[in-house]
Amino acid sequence: MPERNRPPDEHRYTITEVAQLTGLRAHTLRWYEEMGLVTDVGRGPGGRRSYEASHLRWLDFLAQVRETGMTVADLTRYVELVREGEKSAAERLALLEAHRCRLGDQAARLERCLRHVDDRLASYRRAEQRLALATEQTSGRSGHPAPPASATGRPAGAPVPAYA
Repeated sequence: MPERNRPPDEHRYTITEVAQLTGLRAHTLRWYEEMGLVTDVGRGPGGRRSYEASHLRWLDFLAQVRETGMTVADLTRYVELVREGEKSAAERLALLEAHRCRLGDQAARLERCLRHVDDRLASYRRAEQRLALATEQTSGRSGHPAPPASATGRPAGAPVPAYA
């Protein structure tokens, strides 16, 4: 059927288009095919790869699980299980549940790290505010007399910023 008469889901994509649409490099797309992670890629004139919308959906899934840290070995095993059909559903479920558990652990660790970074940022912001206030008072812009400076050049009693 000519391209212009095909329904949208039957549109064919070149490897360049797929790379642009998925964010995967053409090299990665070829490697996925070589590894058997992507199958049934058609060939157009001159043997050029020709992808379908179903490939795009599958590649999106592959990209997502790879981005979340699923190993190539686990991904390869998952693909093998998918090809086995319904009889492997329980094993696929177990594989994805294990991956999700690892992601949950990772998310909890990242959340703890994020709280530490947020605490440090808040500390820096408080120190900057104190320093700005002390500088303002020293320069006399506040309308109040500036406190005497210590030997360090900071106003007497001004807190030392905790940047460490």
